[in-house]
Amino acid sequence: MPEAPGVTVIVPTLNRGGFLADCLRDLIAQDYRPLEILVVDQSEAIPEPVRELVAAHPNLISYHTVLFRGLPPARNYGWQHARYDALVYVDDDVRCPPTLVREHLRALSLPNVGAVAGRIVEPGRSAAQNGNTGRFRYWTATPERHFDSEAEMDVDHAVGCNFSTWRSVANRVGGFDESLNIGAALYEETEYCLRIRQAGYRIVYNGRALLEHLAAPTGGCRVEDVERYVWALAHNRTILIRRYLRWFQKPTAYAELLRLGLAYAVRYRRFRVIRATLAGYRAANLVSSPRLDFRRQST
Repeated sequence: MPEAPGVTVIVPTLNRGGFLADCLRDLIAQDYRPLEILVVDQSEAIPEPVRELVAAHPNLISYHTVLFRGLPPARNYGWQHARYDALVYVDDDVRCPPTLVREHLRALSLPNVGAVAGRIVEPGRSAAQNGNTGRFRYWTATPERHFDSEAEMDVDHAVGCNFSTWRSVANRVGGFDESLNIGAALYEETEYCLRIRQAGYRIVYNGRALLEHLAAPTGGCRVEDVERYVWALAHNRTILIRRYLRWFQKPTAYAELLRLGLAYAVRYRRFRVIRATLAGYRAANLVSSPRLDFRRQST
């Protein structure tokens, strides 16, 4: 019998000790082996429950305390230090059944699959009745989600709290674009997926690769200031428009971007949000290609 392929689960984390401990317990209970749980911790300190779990499972948990912050660099650090080629990415504030890893690997192993999007359940939010799962609307540069179906299908992109890919694919396409590491790092996983689709790979949604996203109210890469948030949104969305839309799709996509800026300005009654939208757009036009820094440090 051929040896089963190993899987590395990568968990970027920032100041969410209690959530992280529960997440790690669920990952330890996965019914698939060989398995590595690689934690990329950007927090100020390691909580005692997490420290105890790491000490109790030294052959299973690979714990890295790093000196940088941000989701794209944490994802790059993860695949560069992973023990195995199959990679599953989850957030630190999730709970998952013991079949999560096995279901990701099953879908990843389908022909020509470069990434798998998993199903996401969020407390207090019912399943969407309408909408297309995982579609990218090129005319407006809008990634649709609706990752709550039980089906299995080809899609355009995945969401960062529950997706998987191959280390060899990440290496081939250049990893995650660190020029998107501003604000809440919006669209960074969408950009990665669009890039691997350009390289000829499929992206599959697997409704049986299920987890619950708890959406922790603190920690992580949340941005409280609306102007900073909209600046980053405009910056990262402009990069998607410039790279992946045809010339005749760009006018409607930029119009949608302006509409979003206006909507935030009206909602929060801040005219400066419009200025932030335009500033983010201008800054994105200075970004010509993914800026990746693989010289990561850890302690």
